[in-house]
Amino acid sequence: MKPISLHPLKICRLTLLLAAFALISCTSPATLPAAEPSTPSPQSPFPSLPPTLSSSPTANLPEQQYEEGKALLQKGEVDKAIEIFDRILSEQPDYALAYLQRAIAKDLKGDYESALADFNKAVELKPQDATILNTRGMFFAGHQKLEEALTDFSLAIEINQQYASAYSNRASVYAMQGNFEKALVDFNKAIELDSSKADIYFNRGTVYWQLMQLEQAVQDFRKYIEMSPEDPSGYFRLAGVYLDLEDYDSALHNINKAIELAPQMAEFYFIRGQIYASKRLTDNAIADFRKVIELSTDEDLTSQAEELLKELGATP
Repeated sequence: MKPISLHPLKICRLTLLLAAFALISCTSPATLPAAEPSTPSPQSPFPSLPPTLSSSPTANLPEQQYEEGKALLQKGEVDKAIEIFDRILSEQPDYALAYLQRAIAKDLKGDYESALADFNKAVELKPQDATILNTRGMFFAGHQKLEEALTDFSLAIEINQQYASAYSNRASVYAMQGNFEKALVDFNKAIELDSSKADIYFNRGTVYWQLMQLEQAVQDFRKYIEMSPEDPSGYFRLAGVYLDLEDYDSALHNINKAIELAPQMAEFYFIRGQIYASKRLTDNAIADFRKVIELSTDEDLTSQAEELLKELGATP
């Protein structure tokens, strides 16, 4: 899953606008993950369930309530989850994880200020918890507060220099800011620490593409497809790189696979139209650009398709 769409990016030789980067384990406000109480293993970009703190039933009660609230949150029962976290915090006001989960829940409801207050309280209570800082950074990134996000990811890395997720998240924010060289350094480090996360290859491939290091981009998108063969976005990106390399047959093979997996994506027909036009298959290109107009809800993409149809001597 590509957790959050960040800024638009022009790709290929024509000006198709695409969503550029996605933070690995950095989701939109509607899908922030749960968090754990201690610094995570670098093998786990998403925080895991906290350990049981005691075998005493009384001592375990807040933990049991916490797990119940988190389960409700993951099922989308946000108001019920907030009620449970409120109850926990009324009885145990220094429970940092309850503040963190309530922050996530409040963000789901669109209450930015209240969510931020809870994130800040969680950090205040556990300032050396890399996971909490990483999660707040994800929240900031989801709200386009990029400098604040960078600060939190950097602090998380200072605390745990083996934290692959924080490197990957920081890399994505650097990329959003157009600082592709720094992004590449952090993506390389993230992969060095944990090579099992497909999204890191996807994001690094996008950075390589931006830097016009096309062969490296091909390798990363191929790796992503190997790890996530049912995600059409990998084939889509790889087709775009092959188009830039003027390897039209490989581009066409990959975009056809993307369309097979997601036949309602207007962007996929747009890039296939470009490929057909490059191969001088004019009728095919015209059909695809018309398909873009039929499917697209994006005015810019529709306008580009209309212009290309005119260049091909056809009407929309």
